[in-house]
Amino acid sequence: MPTLIYAEIKLKAGTKDEISDLVCSPEGFPITKSKPGFISAETAISTDESGQNTFHLWEKMEDFENYMQDPNRNSECAFMQKWGTMMDGPPKMIFPELLDL
Repeated sequence: MPTLIYAEIKLKAGTKDEISDLVCSPEGFPITKSKPGFISAETAISTDESGQNTFHLWEKMEDFENYMQDPNRNSECAFMQKWGTMMDGPPKMIFPELLDL
């Protein structure tokens, strides 16, 4: 069964455009979408009443654990290093159980 991932990432001030550029760069979704087992990905950015931007990510894939071991997505890769500089604290990761309705 596919894995659904929801991530909520609070962004440092002034990084809203930078994170959008990174996700759309050749290091971003083009790599994610090329991986075996990729099904879908959606993103959004919200702004709360204090002006804090939050990046939201929904991904569905067949083999998330192997995906995260890929040299282009592990914690040491350039993409993830850049990603980390934009985060304002640790991401909130949720792995909901998909219902077969």
